[in-house]
Amino acid sequence: MPDLPWRCAIIGPMIFSSLFRIFWLSVGAALLTMVLLAGCAPLTPDPTPLPPTATIAPSPTPLPRGGNLTVRLAEDIPDLRPWQPRSRGEEHVIALLYSGLMHLDDQLHPQPDLAQTWSSSADGRTLTFTLRSDLSWHDGEPLAAADVKFTLDRLRALPFTQTALLTNLRVVDAVAAPTSDTVVLSLTERFAPLLSSLTLPILPRHLLLNEDFETLNFWDAPVGSGPFALEEHIAGQSIVLSRNERFYRGEPLLDRVAFALAIDTDETIAALRDEQLLLAELPWSAGQVVSDTVTTTRVASYPENGYYFLGFNLREGRPFADIRLRQALAAAVNVPRLVETVTDGQGIPIAGSAVPGSWADLARPPAPVADLERARTLLEEAGWTLPAGSTIRQREGITLTAHLFVRGDDERRVAAARWIAETAAGIGMQIEVEPADFVTTIISKYAPPYEFDLLLGSWRNGAGDPNFADFMYYDPDDFALFHSSQINQGVTDARVTRNFVAFNDPAYDNQVQAARQLYDIESRIAAYRQTNARLAETLPYLFLWADRLPVALNRSLTTLDGPITLDTPRYFWNIERWHFQTSTP
Repeated sequence: MPDLPWRCAIIGPMIFSSLFRIFWLSVGAALLTMVLLAGCAPLTPDPTPLPPTATIAPSPTPLPRGGNLTVRLAEDIPDLRPWQPRSRGEEHVIALLYSGLMHLDDQLHPQPDLAQTWSSSADGRTLTFTLRSDLSWHDGEPLAAADVKFTLDRLRALPFTQTALLTNLRVVDAVAAPTSDTVVLSLTERFAPLLSSLTLPILPRHLLLNEDFETLNFWDAPVGSGPFALEEHIAGQSIVLSRNERFYRGEPLLDRVAFALAIDTDETIAALRDEQLLLAELPWSAGQVVSDTVTTTRVASYPENGYYFLGFNLREGRPFADIRLRQALAAAVNVPRLVETVTDGQGIPIAGSAVPGSWADLARPPAPVADLERARTLLEEAGWTLPAGSTIRQREGITLTAHLFVRGDDERRVAAARWIAETAAGIGMQIEVEPADFVTTIISKYAPPYEFDLLLGSWRNGAGDPNFADFMYYDPDDFALFHSSQINQGVTDARVTRNFVAFNDPAYDNQVQAARQLYDIESRIAAYRQTNARLAETLPYLFLWADRLPVALNRSLTTLDGPITLDTPRYFWNIERWHFQTSTP
């Protein structure tokens, strides 16, 4: 897991079968269509003919409605904060309970959700959203523009230092609701990442007007407008959601989605095998076990919202301030081979900061082979030569030596650092690997006086909470990492800055500034192709890998559009179209 942000209490282990007996008995009469799950296989539901909804095309055969999806909850959710997911389970529950003006599709691209359409003024500083006409809350009350204004005003009033999301909302100068279906945002500047931030859950004004958002546990008022509504929450055990018949994208085909707390991995695997659980995210090693032994389940993986990199200190006097040295080391390191070796196949080799597979994943893949000849040529051009009988290059009597800091409690990082050092030795560059404690040593390298040559580090890109890499508000904007304005300016600069390598490139500055001002997706893609190319050329980082996270799903589940896509973190994006197959392929 990446250790620094770029942008709950857990109950003790319990016997899994006992947990499920408690869980299903608590649901009781609500699940009369199912047998008790203790020791029984799941019931494959028979399709029930119902008229199609406005968003599901008519079919010559009845729609396959019914059934209950059981999902692993790896951590308890003792208190619910709809705009601030702090775990993957909380992120999933929020996505099913609530809706935003926008939502992210399977490629993490923001699309209209509660909004039917949106438009921008010519200067990009006014955004107008027109709401759908068929919106209501789970309690049947109508959802209107006043609810959107209420939510945005309340969240903008919270301390903005709490999360990157709240910081992004500072660009909103005012919110107006001139009609019941129109929302107008006045901005202080053009800011395309705001569209992803507007996936934040809209909250019901009629229930929350007199509540304090900083102190309220939203389990006490869990009313949203998402595809499923809360049926029952038993703290430390389960969360049961039932389908929202009024859902504007179409009534979900599943009856319920039930989350069951299952902390222990071995017990989770056993529940998948017995089909007590039908969906579970797993540790990497467990994913392979399930894939090999649970024939009723298919296993895929999605990339984590964070990545590992080798950062070069570009400040004057540091060896890698010379771009030729950065290019030489990058040419010598076979990134795909390094990643396969040190991560045991979990890592995805990367060449940029965007989530692999997302709409912004535009960087050219890392070269599949090293180019040692080019690396040596670059070093020669920089004046670093090999004296007779020496294995370390020198220039003007100084040896080519650098120190690479890495946190010592992560075996994979240390192995990657040593791989890089061994590779560097092959081109006459001596890199001393310095495993160190994160709290006492590594974290200080991200701050003045920046005492390092090389740092093998990582970022997580969550916006909802600094300690969790959520995907709710994903945007690829890396302005904070590489724009020259984000370089610390010295002892009087009290800002929290992320450009710790001191990358200063006017061409990149102009390109990334343009990219974050372009609302049109095709124009933004073109701009990010330029920023990716510039980063690849100038190399403030050597990007290494993003981890994959396994997901196991019972083969009985599919969608009206075909198989469920598990290689995206937003695999619930079309949950209303999920259903059970009458036969397993």
